[in-house]
Amino acid sequence: MLELTKGSRLADRYTLERPLGRGGEAQTWLARDRMTKAAVALKIVPDRLAGRLRDEWQANLRLMHAHIVRVFEFHEDQGAAFYSMQFVDGADLAALGGHALSDILPPIGLLADALRYAHGKGVVHRDVKASNVLLDYNGVPYLSDFGISAAAGQAAVGGTPAAASPQVARGEPAQPSDDIYALGVLIYELIAGAPPGEGPLVTRDGEAPAPGVADLLASMLDEDASGRPDAQGVIDALTQAGYRPGPARSQVRARPVAADERIESIAAVSRQRAAPVSADPQAPTPGINPRIVSIGLAALVIALLGVVFLLPDAVEEDHRAGPANTAPVAGGSPAVDPIEGDVVDDDAGLGANQVTREYVPENRGLEGESIDFNENEADYSGLDEESKLRFQVEGVLGELLSNFETLKRRGVERWAPVPYKRAQALYAEGDDAYLRKDWATAEIRYLDALSILEPLFDQVDEEFRAALEGARAAFEAGDRAEALRLYELAVAITPNDPEAVTGYERARNLEAVLRLVEQGLDYEEDLELDAAETSFKQAAELDPQWAPAQEGIERVRALRLKMQFDARMSEGLEALAVGDYLSARAAFRMAQQLMPSSPEPADGLMQVDQGLKLQSIVTLEQEALALEESEHWAGAATTYEEILEVDPNLAFAIEGLGKARSMTALHQRFDDYIADPDRLSTPSVMQEATRLVIDVTTMDVVGPRLVEQRDELSRLLKRAATPIPVQLVSDNLTSVSIYKVGALGAFTSRSLELRPGTYVAVGARPGYRDVRLEFRVAPEIDMQPVIVRCEEPI
Repeated sequence: MLELTKGSRLADRYTLERPLGRGGEAQTWLARDRMTKAAVALKIVPDRLAGRLRDEWQANLRLMHAHIVRVFEFHEDQGAAFYSMQFVDGADLAALGGHALSDILPPIGLLADALRYAHGKGVVHRDVKASNVLLDYNGVPYLSDFGISAAAGQAAVGGTPAAASPQVARGEPAQPSDDIYALGVLIYELIAGAPPGEGPLVTRDGEAPAPGVADLLASMLDEDASGRPDAQGVIDALTQAGYRPGPARSQVRARPVAADERIESIAAVSRQRAAPVSADPQAPTPGINPRIVSIGLAALVIALLGVVFLLPDAVEEDHRAGPANTAPVAGGSPAVDPIEGDVVDDDAGLGANQVTREYVPENRGLEGESIDFNENEADYSGLDEESKLRFQVEGVLGELLSNFETLKRRGVERWAPVPYKRAQALYAEGDDAYLRKDWATAEIRYLDALSILEPLFDQVDEEFRAALEGARAAFEAGDRAEALRLYELAVAITPNDPEAVTGYERARNLEAVLRLVEQGLDYEEDLELDAAETSFKQAAELDPQWAPAQEGIERVRALRLKMQFDARMSEGLEALAVGDYLSARAAFRMAQQLMPSSPEPADGLMQVDQGLKLQSIVTLEQEALALEESEHWAGAATTYEEILEVDPNLAFAIEGLGKARSMTALHQRFDDYIADPDRLSTPSVMQEATRLVIDVTTMDVVGPRLVEQRDELSRLLKRAATPIPVQLVSDNLTSVSIYKVGALGAFTSRSLELRPGTYVAVGARPGYRDVRLEFRVAPEIDMQPVIVRCEEPI
């Protein structure tokens, strides 16, 4: 299980505040989005489950309904995968258990509409239960947790057994009727306080519900799937029974949240427009009736989707509607879901003909897949003229709210506060007219507000560019406060722009970077180079793009190199002056390694050579003798060659060079044999190596290195001469031969004594393909039987 704590930050964006729940290996946390300042819910799993969670996120991402919890962005960070979603700040539907039917059934109608929408997409929820239906504190329901949803027709596995339809229990493919059955169980439990039983349905107070409700439940719980209504049939039956879809009429207590918490959800926006609802389902509803609330919520979904999916730098003014055909995905094999702890199918299918309004999404699906916003066509049939006008006004209102939210997310209050406030005032006037049912005035005010907002979209890019350019200039000038202000404005306008986000982070660090660079310059001036480099490195770690920090690092390193170079050259010249040619040469060579391109070390070495030609032959002879004594024959040969360059007629140098070269070759012969001991098993090679050992043994003077090589080769010769038992296995039908050994004929099993080395066994059998097997024999390996059989017929 992931170790998450309050205050942890994920993706450098979300700060965890408190856990909301867990299931399987998944955890759900309330978090604060640093970029948008919004409260969101995060569903988090270990990174090894990232693929499963991403599939779930993408399936949920396509379900856009006023009463389905919305999901937003997917991330992977710090060994975890998670996606953000709408935070609903209330209890679950179980809070309505035992309430009056006028509280329980209206939100059930909204929940049924969410199922109708999902079923229209070809998606079966498969786990409809009270804990998966969240209520905001206005009593508005939101269907959540499509983690085990599947396309209609896929294997029906997972979910809550108590609410499983007979078809699910028998393992039949998932169908929308399974959700209807589970919804019937849920309604029954809310009304009766217990699962469906054999007796008649009664409330917790012992009263029988209205006949229409009892009949509806009986049909929803019909064992025959064909006898159950669809989701729209549930809505119609509830409406006919007097329970129109709407929020719960009793106040629902919310989860405790901080006093200053701004919950960015449809419910949070809509509660500003909520009106009291009569407890009597037949009584007229004052203010905005539940039908209007439902439609208003749908409009608000548009606003929320505009915030989530609309690209910051592109706003479409014309929305084109057209059919979108999405075929259901073929079912996959069931598997246990480690995220939820349920058994699920591998694929979730989506499919229905819908009217779509396509936006350019701010976030994209897997592999660049664009995500479309899907909504249902408005149905004006059966409405009077006033209702049609009201619907028209609400359509304008939805567009207005979308513009408000989109511009708000683009920081409009910071760069166009006056027109934005004017539009808000017109919006408020329109709302007043709306509540008075003065539809014409409301529409005019809403359109006036739209006329103010729409030109602001054309300013977004210009304001963003101006803020970014100003931020760049302020940053280069070292004006941290101004750079921070302008980068922050740029991020507010376009939160996902890489340059703006990077610039904002750089501006936050600018003061510390400048202080560290200045500190590095002071250290550099005092020639405290290690301290200077440390300061410049710290500045570069805070801002890798800050050129003065990188230049300081390079400058300090170059200065340190120059100081080391000068020191070595000084040492060489001082040694040269006193005739210490060996030290002078060593110092000049070190200086040459430090700065290969400098001509100064070469000049110093030339002076050393000239001095050596005049008076250093003895020194070179001593050096050659020392190298001989330590058996560094290659170095001794080089030294003798240097002596002969001074005087090519010196007999000791000629003799020493010949000996050094001979000994170098001798050592090399030993190294060659020792490097490949297996070839010593070859008689000719063994003979040559033995002769070499004898020759070295009879030498008058043998150094430690040569003795070590001689002894090692002697040991390897004994190894090569010692046969090793090898077991050969065949089928008594295959004629076996071994190169270097001979033909062995056919046998079932045979033992041989072979010297260390690599051998090739060949098997032949009439009518079968020959086999060729190479094997190695060595005392240090565990010899296994060598199997040689011809088994492949020709």
